[in-house]
Amino acid sequence: MLSNQKQAFRLYCKEHKHLYRIFSQWFERRTNRALRENRRLWGIDNNLVVFSSYNMRSYNDNPKYICEALHRLRPQTFMVWLFRDVEAARAKYAIPGYVRCVEWKTPMSNFFLGRARVIVDNWQKPDWLRLGRNQIYLFSPHHDRSLKSGGFLKKDRLYNRLVESRASIATVGSDFNKRFLCMAAHFKGPYLDVGLPRNDLLVRNNPWDEEHIRKVLGIGSGIRILLFAPTFRDADRREGSRQNVVLDIHHVLDVLEQTTRERWVCLYRAHYLSLGLNMDQIHTSPRLMDVTDYPEMAELLRVSDALISDYSCTAGDFALRGKPIWLYVADIDEYTRYSRELYVNPLDTPYWCARTPSELDTLIRQTTPEKARENCQEILEYYGTHETGSASEEAARYICSKLLP
Repeated sequence: MLSNQKQAFRLYCKEHKHLYRIFSQWFERRTNRALRENRRLWGIDNNLVVFSSYNMRSYNDNPKYICEALHRLRPQTFMVWLFRDVEAARAKYAIPGYVRCVEWKTPMSNFFLGRARVIVDNWQKPDWLRLGRNQIYLFSPHHDRSLKSGGFLKKDRLYNRLVESRASIATVGSDFNKRFLCMAAHFKGPYLDVGLPRNDLLVRNNPWDEEHIRKVLGIGSGIRILLFAPTFRDADRREGSRQNVVLDIHHVLDVLEQTTRERWVCLYRAHYLSLGLNMDQIHTSPRLMDVTDYPEMAELLRVSDALISDYSCTAGDFALRGKPIWLYVADIDEYTRYSRELYVNPLDTPYWCARTPSELDTLIRQTTPEKARENCQEILEYYGTHETGSASEEAARYICSKLLP
């Protein structure tokens, strides 16, 4: 009951921004006092690195790959991960034994945050997270080729400042993201210009990776995989509804099978911020798998043979595979009116876009492997992409250079 009251109060404050700023400043002073006291009493631990992913929700994405690369290079490093729910995280993710899991917003999390030499994350932080003079913040953003606006670009932003503007360094994989971070987070460098660690899996293209992921998913080698990954609609969260299925997926699979003369299955992944899928809209069958709870999105991109998305940065990552990408943007007018402004209109990019099911059918029928590779190259050039396939190791080496010898 108390948690519901807190949630209602938080939403009320967000609707009245002057109240939100008052209470956020109070929380900022309280939390910063705890961090400062830990630094004053105990000092900086030059062997401690604190990680978090997607606002303390997950053990995945860029921080995960940096963490594992750091352990390979420097196994004596003491690594802490922050979670909103430690037990839920342990149940969902294969967290290695060398990682210390700590619950977020506790005295222990303040202790480690206050003393960490390096802090690594992929998600925007509120302004109250103030770092000490000898602390380093490695920001490895969860997007690199975003179509959506964010941060200072959002008209309804609640924070006066974002902590990304005070990051020590950021990993980037494109010239596009440098411009985006400058405008959305007021971050102007320096950059670790080696790509996103999660995309190493896509660039290296190791056949063993695909074989292993297919085995985990239970999909045989003779079956082609379509990944359907629409992004989040802010209106769904406000209305407390589940993410709608905007396509007749079985029809799309039929068109793919008629065009390619091969068997296809579809992996459907809802956005992690959504309440899940509206399963009433889906006729379940062996050709459709809900992978919303699959731990690592990069693995799904690695194993897929084609992607249907909309305004998600997922499409920019999948272009590294050189395989078909179709953006289904039937609700683009509604999306920009009720959910999010677009930083870039997908209709003005090299992406293949469809606004109706028949347009999508036509795109699928006209797509060949050669055209798909050419289109992906155009997309990568549009963004000024420079993924290296060694971003995890480079980020880990940077951290090693800041720790004890």
